[in-house]
Amino acid sequence: MRNLAGLLVLGVALFLPQAASAATTRESFDVTGGVLACPMHTYTFTSGAFTSVMHESVDATGTTHFTVTETPDRVSLVDENANTYSLRGAIWFGGRNDEVLTATHMLNIVGRGGVSDNVRLVEQFRNGELISRDFGSCELP
Repeated sequence: MRNLAGLLVLGVALFLPQAASAATTRESFDVTGGVLACPMHTYTFTSGAFTSVMHESVDATGTTHFTVTETPDRVSLVDENANTYSLRGAIWFGGRNDEVLTATHMLNIVGRGGVSDNVRLVEQFRNGELISRDFGSCELP
């Protein structure tokens, strides 16, 4: 009897994910012409795009879960002195339809000498309250 109950639980556990729905989309958006202001430099995006991959699923209880990852794709920047840089890192956010959202923005502006500036922002929205921690040298536009 115990083995039968164990098989039934296993069967239900395997069936639940199949009953849920899921979708993944991929988009790209051009960032050319954008400006990123930092304390020591102002950077202008001269080329490149961000690729955004979104995954959304609905679990067996009807709760919608989502994640979005945005990554720079050949993003080039120039500062006010015509020095060139690239952008590395990612932006990730995810949550569910019951108002829980977490976002991390981790981007490095990289030049000849290494990392010149960065965006380091962690945010969480829960129960109507936004908690934000900014550890970077630049602010997102």
